[in-house]
Amino acid sequence: MGKKSKGIFCLEVADWSGNMKKRETVKPILDLLRNSALEVPYIYRDVATQSELSHYLGKWTQNKYRDYPILYLAFHGSPGEIFLAGESGRTKPVGFDVFLESLEDSCHGQLIYFGACSFLNVPSKILRNMVRKFDALAVAGYRYEVDWVKSTVFETLFLSELQKNAMTKSGILAVERRIKETAPRLIRELGFRMVIKE
Repeated sequence: MGKKSKGIFCLEVADWSGNMKKRETVKPILDLLRNSALEVPYIYRDVATQSELSHYLGKWTQNKYRDYPILYLAFHGSPGEIFLAGESGRTKPVGFDVFLESLEDSCHGQLIYFGACSFLNVPSKILRNMVRKFDALAVAGYRYEVDWVKSTVFETLFLSELQKNAMTKSGILAVERRIKETAPRLIRELGFRMVIKE
């Protein structure tokens, strides 16, 4: 593990498109960060069912994974919910309540990144409440439908910037400032937002 690297615990939808011939995945982002000078360690699992999602969320909260303070969730999304299957086989939506069951009061000093289209397109009050109930340092993600390549570029940048500061409120605020300076157009196009613990 690189000096002070903050590990990433990534859960990704098992089947993005419903077409088994396609190989869409965010894993190359993780490989790039691990193989760069940052040497960011990661744990990666694909998720097909709600029980698998709950299982892995529970694993992430265990003390032995505290060196992986960034939870990166890569799924299809809509406001306030994710989906566990591709377009042709969308499952029942998974909302905040499922995350709350697994993560309530378990995320101190950690960041949850929802890499899911428009998941964070909900009132700020709901997101502040979620951060408080999770006891998370921050929750981040998108308000809009996002382009795969543009969101990949942004997520690579954001996850790398998280490596440069402590997982504290002041550290996350510094990351937010740098991201806004570096990628203002992408932030606007993707509707990126981050809600930080008050």
